[in-house]
Amino acid sequence: MSIGPTRTEIDQLFTNAGWHPDRDVAERVWELSEFVIADLAARDCQIRLFPEAEAFLRSYGFLDVPIPYTTECTDYFNTCAKFCGRRSEEISEIMADTQQPVFPIGWDRMENGLVVMDPTERMFYIHHSGIYYAGTGIYEMFSSLYTGHLQSIEDYLD
Repeated sequence: MSIGPTRTEIDQLFTNAGWHPDRDVAERVWELSEFVIADLAARDCQIRLFPEAEAFLRSYGFLDVPIPYTTECTDYFNTCAKFCGRRSEEISEIMADTQQPVFPIGWDRMENGLVVMDPTERMFYIHHSGIYYAGTGIYEMFSSLYTGHLQSIEDYLD
């Protein structure tokens, strides 16, 4: 069982990628959200940008954060999920299962998995192998991606 990074280590990874407590990329978030909303709407998936997702993207959006799995293998978590239309069915399924809106907030480049967030900051990971609960908030989500310890959404909802 691999041990996830500490909060301090996660903060350092995000800081090294360009994050800081006062970071605000609001001007880029609106362009991104309009594109994502239109892209998914064209596939009959209706989403909206809600305040919690907007706050997340304003602070953390548009970063490439390394996930150092081993000394030989580093992946990146990108905090900008623009092209997620091919995941429209799974996004709709999560919204139906949780009875909450979700908004895409990132993806991991190695697995092409998409992370969506709901208004309570629960994070869900859409992967080719299924849909998973990745935790609440940035620290739990990033630790889950780092370690691969994700919970099937079916187990989470029961």
